[in-house]
Amino acid sequence: MTTAQVAAQPPRLYEAIYILRPDVTREAAEKVSARVQEVVQKGNGQLTLVEHWGRRLLAYEVEHNKRGVYVYVNYLGDGALVAELERNFRMLDEVVRFQTVKVPGTPDVAAFAGQAATVDTYEPPTEGEEEELTLEQELGLVQGPRTLQARSMDDDENFDDDEDDDE
Repeated sequence: MTTAQVAAQPPRLYEAIYILRPDVTREAAEKVSARVQEVVQKGNGQLTLVEHWGRRLLAYEVEHNKRGVYVYVNYLGDGALVAELERNFRMLDEVVRFQTVKVPGTPDVAAFAGQAATVDTYEPPTEGEEEELTLEQELGLVQGPRTLQARSMDDDENFDDDEDDDE
């Protein structure tokens, strides 16, 4: 493709989710958000939606953290903008994970023209704020630090492998 053909293609709609460290401050979260806005503007893209989902439990431990601050971003742009945004995510110490996907279909660019992005602000948890319960905790499936799981024969204190010694 030539440069003119690439420029003639309409922008695509992408959505990205990035996860910040759980101990991130409001200033650091705003710095990352400002960086995302700056990269999208420089890449001739347009932010359409930014939502801060707050602190949530991670599917698995990342950098010794069990929780992270989730941020959801929708934007119009091209593949070069996606690459640049992901490069910036890699450079930011506050971002522990990120993922970008292309929304299927052709977006109605005219609907987003001149529209400012809907931006939700991040509110870090207060010092004494209680941790939200996981579904397992709400259902009573978690007993202390260990979850209910199938026990092996080695875990059973009453398991006696010398059953034939009764003679």
